[in-house]
Amino acid sequence: MPFAELHCHSAFSLLDGAALPEALVLRAKELGLAALALTDHDELGGAVRFASAARELEVPGIIGAELTVTVPSRDGNAPLVTHLPLLAESH
Repeated sequence: MPFAELHCHSAFSLLDGAALPEALVLRAKELGLAALALTDHDELGGAVRFASAARELEVPGIIGAELTVTVPSRDGNAPLVTHLPLLAESH
């Protein structure tokens, strides 16, 4: 069964990703992934380069972002800071 990586950070995710979007797409192609989703932290900085490389190498590319979300506490404790990956379903 083909595998699709739906949570991948590029060098545009400071201190969390190291590879440029083009390198990620190339590796996805080499591994035969069904698709690759770029979910950089709190921004879409690598989206254009990612989409261009995915189109060129014919890898289904999914644009997304991993948003930092603050969830208020119900019991008066400090709020919880967590991450929420979001993927675009269509154009």
